[in-house]
Amino acid sequence: MEKIRAILIIELMGRPAEYAKESLERHAGKLKKERGVEVFSISVSEPKKIEEAESEIYTCFAEVELEAENFAKLFDLVFDFMPSSIEILEPENLRLNINEATNFINALAGRLHRYDEIAKIAQIKNQQLAGKLKELMEKNGEAGN
Repeated sequence: MEKIRAILIIELMGRPAEYAKESLERHAGKLKKERGVEVFSISVSEPKKIEEAESEIYTCFAEVELEAENFAKLFDLVFDFMPSSIEILEPENLRLNINEATNFINALAGRLHRYDEIAKIAQIKNQQLAGKLKELMEKNGEAGN
C-alpha cells in the first residue's frame, strides 16, 4: 500500500485554559514519535471558553499535517488519537485488495465491540452505584426520623 498524506483535527476540552492547551500540545506531539508517521506541521489554537458550560471549561484544537506509511497506519491513528476530522490529501485514489479490506473491517468491528463492552460495563456499574446511593439515602432518611 502507498503512503497517505492527511490533515487531522484533534480537539480537547479542559480547564484551566493553559492546561488544556499544554495537554493538547503533548497529545498531538506524540504523533512525532509514532513509527511509520512523518509529521509536517502541528498548529494548536488558543483555548476558547465554552460559553454554554456551567463551569469554566475551555476548548482548543490542533491541526496536524502528516504522512502515514499506509492506510492501515492512518486507521490506527484514528483510534489512538481520536481526531474529530480527517482530510486525506494524497493519494487521490486509494486501492485496497480484498484481504486488506477484510482486515480493516474486522479491526473496526473488533474495536467497536470492545468499546461497546466498556460502555455496557460502565452502565451496569452506574446502575449499581445509583442503587447503593438510593439505599444509603433511604437509611439516612429513616435514621433522621
